[in-house]
Amino acid sequence: MALACGGTFALAQLRAARFTLVEEDRLASVLAGGGLDTSRSSLAPAERTRREAVPGRAWGRLELPRLGLSALVAEGVDDATLGVAVGHVPGTAFPGEPGNVALAGHRDTVFRRLADVEPGDRLRFVTPDGGFEYRVDRLDVVGPGRTDVVGPTDEPTLTLVTCYPFGYVGRAPLRYVVRARYATSSMPGKK
Repeated sequence: MALACGGTFALAQLRAARFTLVEEDRLASVLAGGGLDTSRSSLAPAERTRREAVPGRAWGRLELPRLGLSALVAEGVDDATLGVAVGHVPGTAFPGEPGNVALAGHRDTVFRRLADVEPGDRLRFVTPDGGFEYRVDRLDVVGPGRTDVVGPTDEPTLTLVTCYPFGYVGRAPLRYVVRARYATSSMPGKK
């Protein structure tokens, strides 16, 4: 039994590493694509990002510099997506749009570092439409039925959700929610 579990874990790790290798190169090419209209306001529709946001492909990178977190973001929150990347919750906003950009990730992989996040921490979200900075505003622990945390907001917001407690073995009973407010953007070609 232990051998089978170890093999399953190793295959999952191999799949994630392969996804990262392939998608990092592809995303770098997309992000370097140029041709962006930098005269738009910082909260213009995320046209290029929406075109790239298809299941199975990375379309952005989430960074939390203080904690050394850098993770690919892909479309969807299904098991296959969350096994290799942070998932964008379908139906929520994209960076550069008004509203709530909601992301989910596993607590035992890339979102493990969220255990050490603090209010005021800077989050950077790099997409084909530019770089967007958010500042952590609040941290909450909620029940799994609290889907309102990924619902629409009146102002540009980034919400990160993972299971909680972080050290729990098995299906964790709660959700850890990091809420960040939009701070600024940097469109390619502008300083």
